[in-house]
Amino acid sequence: LASYPLDANFMHILLQPNDPTPQVWNYFVECDDALHRIYRLPPLTIDKGHGIDIHTSSQWFIISREFAWYLANPPKNSLVDYLRDYMEHVVVADESFFGTILRNTHFCSTLHNDNFLHIQFGSWENESKAKSERDPRKCVMRNPDHCGRSPTTMTLDYLPVLELSGDLFARKFDDVAEPLVKDYIDRRRAKEEERFLREEALAKEIEANKTAGVEVTEKLPLESWEFQGEGVMLVAKETVLDKVPLCLGLSKDGANRVHLLPCFKEDVPPTLSPDWYTGAVIIEEIENFNRWDIGPCSSDGALHRNETTGGLEMTPGEYSQTGPKCMLKIGDSIRKGRCLDVESDRTKPGAYANIFPCEAKWNQLFSFGNGDAAPSGGVHVTLPSSSSQKSTSDYLCLGVQGRSAMDKEEWIRHEDDDDPDELWPWERDNAIEYSDNGFKSLKYWDGIHLQTTPCSNEGAVIEFLYVPFIVEEYENDKGESTDNEKSDATAVEDEKKTGDAEKTVVDGGDEL
Repeated sequence: LASYPLDANFMHILLQPNDPTPQVWNYFVECDDALHRIYRLPPLTIDKGHGIDIHTSSQWFIISREFAWYLANPPKNSLVDYLRDYMEHVVVADESFFGTILRNTHFCSTLHNDNFLHIQFGSWENESKAKSERDPRKCVMRNPDHCGRSPTTMTLDYLPVLELSGDLFARKFDDVAEPLVKDYIDRRRAKEEERFLREEALAKEIEANKTAGVEVTEKLPLESWEFQGEGVMLVAKETVLDKVPLCLGLSKDGANRVHLLPCFKEDVPPTLSPDWYTGAVIIEEIENFNRWDIGPCSSDGALHRNETTGGLEMTPGEYSQTGPKCMLKIGDSIRKGRCLDVESDRTKPGAYANIFPCEAKWNQLFSFGNGDAAPSGGVHVTLPSSSSQKSTSDYLCLGVQGRSAMDKEEWIRHEDDDDPDELWPWERDNAIEYSDNGFKSLKYWDGIHLQTTPCSNEGAVIEFLYVPFIVEEYENDKGESTDNEKSDATAVEDEKKTGDAEKTVVDGGDEL
């Protein structure tokens, strides 16, 4: 907060003005422990000639002393003076009053549209309960199916999401229902502080050596999920020895849809060694946008890349049975830095895998299977325990449709299907190649939009291997490789770098 101006006001406001309908914008009076609608209020909107726009905002905010004083001691006949009377009897007035004042007064230029609060809402009261079971305090409108909702209580399974949010505040906490949550937060903060102090001491030592003219070979440690900072290729395990290995990526048409696509340029696969996936690959050899950055990751549990198999091995944590949760960010294309995302409003199988701006929410945080909740090599999301839409599984893996006998019709979605009678590639008569596991070859799903599927759905779940990238060095701008001109010492150093690139570990945020 110290980096912001002193007059900054931190409030999360929906910048699109709210035009409340007559059905919800009412004057209420509380009597006998209940709210009673008295009459409808005329909404204040510019396009209806009433002068200002109403904005919905969070009731939790950080405001400057100047703005607080203006609210508490408004000039006579000012907007604050008028709105205070106008909104006094509307439902949840604090979610309209403060944002409307901030956006419609001279303080509007001091808004920083973030309140640093992490909050996860539960289901709407009318969605999750029968009418006889609903809390009347959340259903005060004339329409009995127009109800409110409340923030959920922070649970242990939600802590990785909270950790990666980067927010300073969160709610709600319940020491009775979830007594260990705050303890684990304190332990994580202590661990972060310990790492920060180690890195600070190392940075000072490196700087002192530079000042003294001492040769410096030691570097500040990378976060272990960074794969030496060049990213990683996620290869479909079944295809590593195929003529055309397939990888997780984006096609070059610029869309944000995630597919299985050829990993390399056409002339590269014949040059690969049989165990190429246990080493590293050169960025210049890839065909599509299939370079990914893993991280940041939550700190509970551990991830370790097996140098023999190329797999990512997961160890559960104290409270995270599926180990660390990580963002997966695309490393190339105009969408570089955006996150792998499955549709948050679809908690059942069939959610599309896309690339969207990173938000550190459950549908952008992925775990890596170890054979328990998900197959080894499977990449999955974990549904929050507060989800109102019950799925067939709490764990949904990245997968393909139409490959498993367990697939259900409601899981399959036909995006941009102009001709519903046209057969899918795997349905055609010439789709006769099979993998060693008895399912049709994944090559028939090359370029098909990936979807989520239950992690128990054998054949549909894609198992991945993880191959780090290295950067080819060039002597000049013409792209002439210096490989044949390198000295023995340089070759040894390059071999060391390659070896380092193959070692990637996540162990509670520390590098092994």
